This record gives sequence, C-alpha cells and structure tokens, in this order.
Amino acid sequence: MADDIAIYSKLVTRYAKQFLCIDCLGKELKCGREPIEKLIRYFRESGNCVLFR
Repeated sequence: MADDIAIYSKLVTRYAKQFLCIDCLGKELKCGREPIEKLIRYFRESGNCVLFR
C-alpha cells in the first residue's frame, strides 16, 4: 500500500488526496504493472527518493 501511494505521488502529483493502485496506474499510464514495479525497485535501491525510504 505504501508503494502504491509513493509511486503515484512520484509519477503523478505529490498533492493527491486519492491514489490509484499499481495495476490501475499501469492501465492509466498505458504501460502495465511491470515497468512501475521496476521503477519502485529503482527508487528504493537508489536511496535518493524520500518517498521510498
């Protein structure tokens, strides 16, 4: 759940009050779930983004 909020905030807007799950965000962005999961792993491993700590 925290990853859903973090990636939505990172890719769409940090000011959102409602969020999409990873599957729905993938559909909305027309890329599917896998690229979003790769981004989450990247941001988490890089340690540079405070949303993924």
